[in-house]
Amino acid sequence: MSLLPKNEPTKIDLTPKMFVIGGPAMSGKTYNACKFPNPILINTDGNCSKVTTPSIYLNDKKYKTYKEKMELLFGVLKELNETETDYQTIVIDLIEDIFDICEGYVLEKYKVDNLSKVPGYATGYTERKVNMQNVITALKTLTNKYYVVVITHTVDKVVDDKQVTMSMLKEDFYILLEGKADAVVSCKKLGNTYITKMTKMRNNYKDAEVQKSVNKEIMEVIKDYE
Repeated sequence: MSLLPKNEPTKIDLTPKMFVIGGPAMSGKTYNACKFPNPILINTDGNCSKVTTPSIYLNDKKYKTYKEKMELLFGVLKELNETETDYQTIVIDLIEDIFDICEGYVLEKYKVDNLSKVPGYATGYTERKVNMQNVITALKTLTNKYYVVVITHTVDKVVDDKQVTMSMLKEDFYILLEGKADAVVSCKKLGNTYITKMTKMRNNYKDAEVQKSVNKEIMEVIKDYE
């Protein structure tokens, strides 16, 4: 039996499934993420108490160690992947706090206060990197069944005399995350007005067939993309 595929065009699925939503504090990030269909919120900053979305709070006081938090996170993602649920969207709020949990897990494991003190050349940094890569890979895998929305805080910085907006997630990990995403959404608040704008997208998502797969509010954002 041949291992090669048939020499014919394959069907392409252009449905956007993984989104990164960024913006400063109180700019509507969580609000917009929870507009996605049937979401479950995996939260780190306590915002889950401000919305009606079913949620898991990783930094709840009952989880006293980073080991408990890591086991909870990966346990939830595993259950979502392996079982049938009523959820359609997974929201991660905030990804930089997940990064802190990945780092804290390593520090706790080796009983040190800095990754440089972990025995072995760059061992602490490597383990943190692997932990974070595993999180991002798991989220990408879940797009086979769910929409995945990853929220990050952003800040404005001056780089080479130009003002740029940057995620608070460490840059190389944000690049990895954005590389897995289908679209990036920016949220801002000017006065009492909330502004949501698509800043990057992998494909042209204006096709009518794709529109049926994306909720109305997010499709409106995509339609406004220039």
